[in-house]
Amino acid sequence: MKTFVALVATIMAMFAMPANAVLIASFSQNPSLTPTVNATDNGTQTSIVVDDVSTFVSTGAFTGNTLFSLDATSIDPVSVIGPALLQHYSGSFCFTSAVDCGGTNFLSGTFSDAAFGAAGGPGLIVNVNNPPDQLTLTSGVIPSNELQAPSTFNITFADLNPVLHVDGDTIAAFTADFAGNVSASTVSTPEPGTIAILGTALIGLGMIGFRKRNGSQA
Repeated sequence: MKTFVALVATIMAMFAMPANAVLIASFSQNPSLTPTVNATDNGTQTSIVVDDVSTFVSTGAFTGNTLFSLDATSIDPVSVIGPALLQHYSGSFCFTSAVDCGGTNFLSGTFSDAAFGAAGGPGLIVNVNNPPDQLTLTSGVIPSNELQAPSTFNITFADLNPVLHVDGDTIAAFTADFAGNVSASTVSTPEPGTIAILGTALIGLGMIGFRKRNGSQA
C-alpha cells in the first residue's frame, strides 16, 4: 500500500500546477471627482466605505470605466508603533458595471488585511498579501485559474482630511481619494488528454495493487 501511495504522489507531482504571480488590475478614481472615500469611527471601531464610484480599471481582460465599491471594518484596536499606525480590517470590494455590485463582475473580492500609515500624514495604505492574509478573488471576465494565491490587493487612500490620527482605540474618521492594484497567480489547468493519462495511470496502479493482494491470498 505504501508503494501504491508513493507512486500516486509521484504521478500527481508530474502534473503539479505551478503558480506565477502577475499584476492583473490597476485602478484609480475618476480624477474629476471630489474625495470618494468615507471613513467613520465611534472611538472603538472604524468603517471605510467607497460607494459606487466611477473608477478607471485596466486588466488583461478589460480596460475602461467601472463602478467601484468597498466596505471594510476594523477588527482590532489600532497599534501605535513609533510614528506609524497599524490596524487590521476585513471587508469586500467590487468593480462592476452596475450599482450595488450588480451587472458584469469585472473583479471582486473578500479580504482580511492590514492598514498602515504615519500619524499626522495625508495617506493610509491597505495592503492584503495572501498568504498569510486572506484574499478571495472572483470575476465574470477573468478565468478563475488566473485568480489564485499568492495574490495581493493594495489600495492607497490619499489626501486624507483630516490627517491620519487616532480616536480612542481606532483610526479616526476621514475622507480621501484612492488608487490601487491587484495581483494574482495563474494556475495551469491540465488539458483533457493529460487528465485521461493521469486517470489511466491511477487505474493501472489500482490493478497492480489488486493483483498483489490476490497473489498474496492464493
